[in-house]
Amino acid sequence: MGCVTVTYNAPLKRYFMAVTDGRDTVSRMNTYILESECLTGEWKLVTYMKDFGEQAYFVNFPSKFISADGKRMYICYSGNFTKIWLGTELASNPPDSAYGMVLQEIELGFVRKD
Repeated sequence: MGCVTVTYNAPLKRYFMAVTDGRDTVSRMNTYILESECLTGEWKLVTYMKDFGEQAYFVNFPSKFISADGKRMYICYSGNFTKIWLGTELASNPPDSAYGMVLQEIELGFVRKD
């Protein structure tokens, strides 16, 4: 594992973990999102995003930007730093991924029933 962050989504009563894989720092990076009712687990995979960014790092969900129902939140990350520094060929995927603070709204595709 590389960088790992956890955010509590209070309306859904769930923790969301974002993990950037632990490769070298100049390759494309994969991200996976997990969720759990407890900070100590059991963690379940929500999604795996191959080459997210294509080089996203410090992926997180700022709690200030979670909707009242918990179904919409923002994913925050930086990415593609080697495009500028080393001239690597990296796509902006999703669009607007860049070397800077990126905020993109996401909507969760599941509904929890407690």
